[in-house]
Amino acid sequence: MTENQLKWSGFFVAVTGVVGLVLIFFSVDFGTSLAESWLVNQDGFSSTELYHIILESYINSFLITGSILLGLSFLFAIVAYFAFMLLPKR
Repeated sequence: MTENQLKWSGFFVAVTGVVGLVLIFFSVDFGTSLAESWLVNQDGFSSTELYHIILESYINSFLITGSILLGLSFLFAIVAYFAFMLLPKR
């Protein structure tokens, strides 16, 4: 693995990890804003139970997406590390 490839893989790992962490930590804020946007589009005809379900769904979707991105960044970091250690340098 060349130095340029290592630099770009590190950049990819860092960006993916940061985006994943942001989605995890701010999932409540993002989910609440999307649920409020959904409620505004309902023209005031919605029950509180349905709003609560929509709110939890949006929050969970951001949590899942952030967790997947963070996990992928860890996986890619491990693969890049072993590729750097095991593959011959060109």
